[in-house]
Amino acid sequence: MANVLDEMIRVHAILEEYVMIHNAIFKFSWRKAIPIPGVFKPIDYGRYTNDLGFLASELERLLTSLNAKPDLPEVFHQYTEALLQTVQFLHTMCTRLYEKSQGELGAYTMSEYRSDVSKYKGLVNNYRSLGGTLNQYVRQ
Repeated sequence: MANVLDEMIRVHAILEEYVMIHNAIFKFSWRKAIPIPGVFKPIDYGRYTNDLGFLASELERLLTSLNAKPDLPEVFHQYTEALLQTVQFLHTMCTRLYEKSQGELGAYTMSEYRSDVSKYKGLVNNYRSLGGTLNQYVRQ
């Protein structure tokens, strides 16, 4: 069980970093909403693209490691895969938003963005649901 907990702690650390990025992008802030010089704080999509790429790479390495350990619960594998899909999708969105912020205005239309946000919310709901199941497993 100690091995399982070590792996879960590693995934949880990645989850915490991902959630900070998610909140920085989607959580409402007056500093992001009001374009007043000195107050306005734009979203740094370039930085988040790099950070999400790193987190996705870490999750891919962890999944490779987890696949070599059949003693880990299946729900943990599923959760880690779902989290990886979510991080990768947000990475793609950030890449497109970064391109748009650099002047490529046609690179990401509002309808594409809205469609992607809807898909992203589905991915978030999936990994959260699996997280609830995983939490129940840990409490047993």
